[in-house]
Amino acid sequence: MHKPKQQNPGARVLFCSLIIGGLFSAQSSATEVSKGEMAGAIRSADYPCAQVLKINSDGNNAWLVECNSGKFSVSRDQGGNFTVIQTD
Repeated sequence: MHKPKQQNPGARVLFCSLIIGGLFSAQSSATEVSKGEMAGAIRSADYPCAQVLKINSDGNNAWLVECNSGKFSVSRDQGGNFTVIQTD
């Protein structure tokens, strides 16, 4: 009589973990930015910003940024270009 092939449950768990982890990392990489990247975007828009104090996500590729010089709304388009608006 033929025995069914036993599957390794550890391999199934590893596979599911990799798939789920990949989905989460792809989503977070689209919205996560560093303080240095935000400071650079703000300075490139001709606003002073020596230090980013706080970053809050305001949706997909949009952030509310508190800099030592003020508060800004920063967004990034699909091409990677930033738009900066001073909010205070």
